[in-house]
Amino acid sequence: MKLKVVGVLAYDSITSEYGKKDNLFGGSATHFAIAASYLNDSVHITGGIGNDFKTDDLKTLSCKGININGIERLNENTFRWEGKYEYDSPNDAITISNSIIKGEDNVLNSYKPKLFSEKENKDESYFLFLANGDPKHQLELINQTKMGSKFIGLDTMDFWINNNIGDVKKLFPLIDILIINENEAKLISKENNLKLCISKLNEMGIKRMIIKLGNYGMIYSHREEIFFLPALLLDKVVDPTGAGDSFAGGFMGYLSTINTSDEIEFKNACIYGTVMASFCVEDFGINKTVNLSKEEIESRRNLLLNQIKI
Repeated sequence: MKLKVVGVLAYDSITSEYGKKDNLFGGSATHFAIAASYLNDSVHITGGIGNDFKTDDLKTLSCKGININGIERLNENTFRWEGKYEYDSPNDAITISNSIIKGEDNVLNSYKPKLFSEKENKDESYFLFLANGDPKHQLELINQTKMGSKFIGLDTMDFWINNNIGDVKKLFPLIDILIINENEAKLISKENNLKLCISKLNEMGIKRMIIKLGNYGMIYSHREEIFFLPALLLDKVVDPTGAGDSFAGGFMGYLSTINTSDEIEFKNACIYGTVMASFCVEDFGINKTVNLSKEEIESRRNLLLNQIKI
């Protein structure tokens, strides 16, 4: 089934213990779509780009079989983010600057995402992932879904939680799964205990949720069931940027291709998400995930299964 993602396409500058790289092609929608493309051959990406966006980067997406008709070029600059990771806290990105902090004109100031491109069949069924973005826009997008959407996933971030929690909470009863990190879960629930976090989020209308724990793994919860999956043990973590989006891409990419809602398949989707995230962190930007083979993905999936085997 078709998988649609709405989010940010950006250029990132990253510093980690492995060096510094500038103007890397990234953004939440980019990392999601590339990861998902290995599991679903009908991935559609929606987002805004500026006049400075490189044509070669659009070709990178197209070459992965990703439909780019939903990308809109605006007469502004592409959003840019600069961050770093400290040696002793690889899970925590430290924002140095971005286009908004600098007060620069960028597409996020004026871009209003549209769920469908002009030539798209609006009656076709699809899975939808709303990557990190303004919750007002996310609400508008859900209102555009009508009856076509079979499953909606949502991501958000601390900025929106701290500045617009009201609209964030309005989204919860309208989605099928929330995918956020540990810090975001604690901010929303105002609980430090993860089990209490999950209970509070359930009370807010969340049907299913995934709480990402960085290099410790993830928790999947549905009703009373809790499933913990550790991360893969890796030789090095070069750049964690986009790992959560790659996880979501692997998760939704797998889930959108199966015809059952059995709980075991949600767990299998978590495994593919974990695998795609593990590739993402091994190099800067999309350098690793854009050049994978399906054989490599299956090999690493088997490695993870062996890692958790009793």
